[in-house]
Amino acid sequence: MTILVTGVTGNIGGEVIQHLLNRDVVIRGLVRDVKKAAIQAQGIELAQGDFSQPQTLDPALQGCETAFLVTPNEPRQVELECNFIDVAKQAGVRHVVKISVLHAGELPSKFQQWHRQIEEHLEESGMAWTHLRPNMLMQNMRWFAQTIAQQGAFYNSVGDTKISHVDARDVAAVAAVCLSQSGHENQAYDLTGPEAVSFDQVADYFAKVLNQEVKYVNLTPADLKAARLANGEPEWYLDAEGQLFDCWKAGAGSMVTTLITDILHKPATSFELFAEYYAQVHVQDFSTPTKG
Repeated sequence: MTILVTGVTGNIGGEVIQHLLNRDVVIRGLVRDVKKAAIQAQGIELAQGDFSQPQTLDPALQGCETAFLVTPNEPRQVELECNFIDVAKQAGVRHVVKISVLHAGELPSKFQQWHRQIEEHLEESGMAWTHLRPNMLMQNMRWFAQTIAQQGAFYNSVGDTKISHVDARDVAAVAAVCLSQSGHENQAYDLTGPEAVSFDQVADYFAKVLNQEVKYVNLTPADLKAARLANGEPEWYLDAEGQLFDCWKAGAGSMVTTLITDILHKPATSFELFAEYYAQVHVQDFSTPTKG
């Protein structure tokens, strides 16, 4: 079996490859530029392709039985992922495992609405599909590493709401199972961590492992948006994320499922364990730069 993996340099795609390496499959990684691909290609094939140029995707998809689909959030996400689905269908791919988002189509957030549009397109393609719908990834703590290092704090506007953050490594492990084993076709899996936690709890976990003060500071939505606009983040993204934050504050992010444990036959990673792992592996992220 040959499996095409997209997003090989991202949080989930690269981990999917690691989970597939010990399986009896041929792994092909899709990259925009083979020469510039900043990944270890040992044990995998590399294929070049661009979602915005569908004709470049066909050679990468030829001969693949299954494909893993993940792209970053961006205004053209629906168009780009649907391009991939159309070419995969034409190339003879039988099964696509797509990274979606928790509550796809159920919340008034652009992210949830976009992902449901893509899911529907995939369902209508005639190929088998699996929708993986993770909650907020624990790895998103990388957004806060700089202010934790410099100020001992990180900022958001969701108050004391609790969110069942999920480890991208667990999501990738589930994806690898769905890609390489039968029985997961035409299923939608809501993937969460083992418990819902507040950002105050997250701050406590990182304070413990970093052995320093870490505080969560709750800002008004307007103040948070202004600060992030000043930091160069695009307004469309901040508006879409603001919609999602409103849903979280209403409790939409707190649901907990056991699907990761059910599929992997081991517990989902807790945020406390993730904090220990992340602080050890990415200790430089939380280090205050020295002045030269």
